[in-house]
Amino acid sequence: MNKAKAIIKRNMIFVILILLIILFGIWSPNFLTFKNLMNICTQNAYLLLATIGMGLVMISGGTDLSIGYLMSVVVVCTAALMEWVGLPIWLAIILGLVIGCVLGAVNGFAANLLNIHPMIVTLATMTVFQGISYLISGSQSIYNLKDGFKFLGQGYLGPISVPVLLAIVVCIIVHFVLKKTYFGRYIYAVGGNPEASRLAGVNVKRIKLLVFVICGFLCACAAIILTARTGSANSSMGATAMFNCITACVIGGVSFIGGEGDVKGMIVGVLILGVLSNGMQLVGMGIYVQYVVKGIILLAAIGYDTYSKSVKVKKVASTKAAA
Repeated sequence: MNKAKAIIKRNMIFVILILLIILFGIWSPNFLTFKNLMNICTQNAYLLLATIGMGLVMISGGTDLSIGYLMSVVVVCTAALMEWVGLPIWLAIILGLVIGCVLGAVNGFAANLLNIHPMIVTLATMTVFQGISYLISGSQSIYNLKDGFKFLGQGYLGPISVPVLLAIVVCIIVHFVLKKTYFGRYIYAVGGNPEASRLAGVNVKRIKLLVFVICGFLCACAAIILTARTGSANSSMGATAMFNCITACVIGGVSFIGGEGDVKGMIVGVLILGVLSNGMQLVGMGIYVQYVVKGIILLAAIGYDTYSKSVKVKKVASTKAAA
C-alpha cells in the first residue's frame, strides 16, 4: 500500500493528465477522437518547444520573461524576409533561427554582465524586443505566406502532423543532452549550486550564456512553427507564450529555484494545459474561465514546489542534527 502511494506521488502529474482525459472524455463525446487528440498535440507543439527552452533556463537557475516577444521578433522577421525581401524559404528560416540565437545571447550576456537575476534582465529585454517587433512590422500583419513554408505548421506525414514530429525530435535530443552529457549535468549543477559548481571548475557564466542561446533557438523554432501554422504573421503572435511556458514548466516539476526538472515533465505540463484548454472549449467554457483556471493551477504548482523544497530542507537539517 505504501509502495503504491509512493509510486502515485512520484507520478502525480501523469495521474492528473489521465484523470483530465477521462473527465473530458466522459463530458464530451468528441474529446477522445483521434482527430481531436492529434489536434491538441499539433496546437501545442510550438508551445512545447518554447517550454523546453524556458525549462532549460529555469533548471540553470534563471527565468526568461522575454521569450514571448523574442518569438514575436522571429515571427515578424521570418515572414518579412520571405514576403517583403523575397528571400527563399530555407534562407528566411535559417536567418529566423539565427535571430533567435542572437536575442537569446543578448539575454545571457546582459545577465552575466550585470550579475543580477535573469528575471530582472529579461523583464527589460522583453520590452526592448516588443519595441523591435513593432518597429519592424509597423503594426502591420503579413499575409499569404508561401505554401512550402506553411507545410511546417500545417503538413502531415501519414497520420502525424509535421509540428508534432519536429517536437518529438527536439524532445529526444534535449532529453539526451540533459541526461547523458556533461553539458546537461553542468546545467543541473549550475542551477542547484552555482558557487559549488564554480569551485569545481565549471564555467558558470558560459553555461548560463549557452542555455540562453539554446532557449533563443528553441523559441525561434516555436515561432516559425506557429507562423507556418497560422499562415500569417504579426507582432502579437507568441507574445503571451511566456505565461503558459512557465506554468507548464512548474506543473512538470521544474523548480523556480533551479537544479530540478526534465523533458518528460515539461511534456506532461504542456499536455495538461492543452487538454484543459481543448476540453473546456468543447464543453462550452469561455476563454476568461480558462485564464482563471490556468492562474489557479500556476499558484497551486508554485505552492506545491515551495512546500516540497521546505520538506526537503527540514529532512536534510534533521539528518544533520541526528548525525
